[in-house]
Amino acid sequence: MKADQPSATAIFVANGVWWVSNHPSLKVEVPALLGELNLQMVEHVNRGVDYRLGRALLQVKVGLMQAVVMRGFYLHFVLRKRSIENYVRQAVQQHAHQLIVIGAGFDTLSLRMAREHPELRIIEIDHPATQAWKRNALEKVIAGHSNVHLLPLDLTQQTLQQLLVSNEHYQPGVNTVFVAEGLTMYLSSKEVREILAFIKETSAPGSRFIFTYMEERRRDDFQFKFASRLVDVWLAMKGEQFTWGLGDGQLEPFLEQSDFHLLHCATHNELREELLSPANRQARLAVGENIAVAQWNQ
Repeated sequence: MKADQPSATAIFVANGVWWVSNHPSLKVEVPALLGELNLQMVEHVNRGVDYRLGRALLQVKVGLMQAVVMRGFYLHFVLRKRSIENYVRQAVQQHAHQLIVIGAGFDTLSLRMAREHPELRIIEIDHPATQAWKRNALEKVIAGHSNVHLLPLDLTQQTLQQLLVSNEHYQPGVNTVFVAEGLTMYLSSKEVREILAFIKETSAPGSRFIFTYMEERRRDDFQFKFASRLVDVWLAMKGEQFTWGLGDGQLEPFLEQSDFHLLHCATHNELREELLSPANRQARLAVGENIAVAQWNQ
């Protein structure tokens, strides 16, 4: 990732959600607010998409990218976001008072939750370049929610822990839900454990960590099943290679070593059965990235 440019994968995911939003049969899977806010991001990072020709060209480009690398990518992104939002909503209903989104990219979870829960304290953390693009794209929407705070973080200068404990908007000692969507695959095992340790040290018992993680296909091979090798090449070119994941049966032991209890784990099968409409139940989905919900109990 270039220091002055937004994350390439953040753009890829936003464009993918937009593609699903415009697909004749799949668009019903995109909730209205998610589609509306994502469209603002897409129009900001893609020149000319607010014109008919620009939209058509982007539709072709984004569609070809999916066809080349792996079919079902984009619908997976949509269901991933919907599932995480449901899990966050459950945490808030069960007395979470604060939402921390780590590595938010161009996702709009914070704004969607802010509209539904104006009393919820919300903090988004991301690389300064990516966050600057997002702030510009959604400036008016963000300004309308006084409970949403965007904090830039350059990991070469400061740690996540240092940023939060020194910030006036972060409230330690309360029930908090932390979200890391599409992030842990870029970290190391040590860095993921540091996030878990931080949650334990600064949050109340019952706080949750909702995160996605890659399945380890072979030793040190963390990638979507059936994905073209072009995915690895593209990620390497962008400097955003996958570096961490968990093998079969490793999730619960990994969490238990940090005193976290696994509440839920959603694979592509659960996403298909729980979220897809009957008409799209057989649609192709990406396989290999799962959603975990872990809770710290003292």
